[in-house]
Amino acid sequence: MDKNFVIGPHQVSFDITNKCNLRCLHCYNSSGTNLQSENELTDIEVLKFIDEFKNIKLLNFCFCGGETLLRKDLILKCCKKLKEYDCYNLSIVTNGILLTNKVADELIAAGINKIQVSLDGINPHSHDYLRNKKGAFSGAINAIKILSEKNVDTGIAFTPTSYNIEEIVGVRDLMLDYGITRSTLRVQPLMIMGRATENLAKILPSSKQYRKLVKIVRDLNLESKGLQIDWGDPIDHLIRFTEQKFLTNNCTIRCNGEIIVDPYLPLVVGNLRKHSFREYWEAGFRDIWNSELVKKLSQCVLSIKDMDLQNNTYLPEIFKNGDVYIDLIDDDFNKSQNLLIKDFVG
Repeated sequence: MDKNFVIGPHQVSFDITNKCNLRCLHCYNSSGTNLQSENELTDIEVLKFIDEFKNIKLLNFCFCGGETLLRKDLILKCCKKLKEYDCYNLSIVTNGILLTNKVADELIAAGINKIQVSLDGINPHSHDYLRNKKGAFSGAINAIKILSEKNVDTGIAFTPTSYNIEEIVGVRDLMLDYGITRSTLRVQPLMIMGRATENLAKILPSSKQYRKLVKIVRDLNLESKGLQIDWGDPIDHLIRFTEQKFLTNNCTIRCNGEIIVDPYLPLVVGNLRKHSFREYWEAGFRDIWNSELVKKLSQCVLSIKDMDLQNNTYLPEIFKNGDVYIDLIDDDFNKSQNLLIKDFVG
């Protein structure tokens, strides 16, 4: 809790773009069609943001999206700076369609040492259906093949839906066939946000399917074939972070410069176009998980169904219409949060 000792976050997740070459049925942030994608930070603004980590020595910087490789050249410039600033790990997520041999070589040369590819099954029809584009599966498989040949730390993200949930064993076996054992197969419940809320009738797994999936994950991990399946609970950290008093160790920045407390909470606390990240950090972002408003919001998201703000019975109405903006520098955060807390029930 020493504010002078913790000069910045350990990890940064940055949506370098929300533009996308797919329109996935389960996309939690509606990439390709959300408002943020129309007002993205310019290259100059992004590089200015990267320079703020010159003296912090980050543990990890992750380029997220959208489809990250749509801004590949900017990522390469960012990586060059981050490596100079002694960032320990540089990672990127991608759907794989734009990842060629040349692109992979460029990313590796720039310092990217972990690449996560989304793969939602071993049946081309399943993957293409969920990704809403014919040929998406072949693009993902080609990317995995390229990365395995280059011996890059390659993670696979599998989103379970009612349409593909039985294919997790096949995805695990495919990774073993390609020799991908250094990283993990990442699985977590479907996030009921963004475009996923529009397609729930088609893709939401039943409780029975989820129970079976958890058992499969446990059994596969017990086989100990050198590949770990990481079953993640997206709600877990909301509970842990608000039950203990500690300084923020990670941050999430949207492509338009918005600083958010968490991807699952409807609260924006700043924008890089107004002030620097360092200014927001010192103005209170480093303590944000200790604020009463964030604790109250976190208590309203008790399961993945509560991510659907419109149907969340715990949230005050103001949060159901989209993000609430309270700038840590330009606004009186304590006064604003006190007014909002009154609207919470319980």
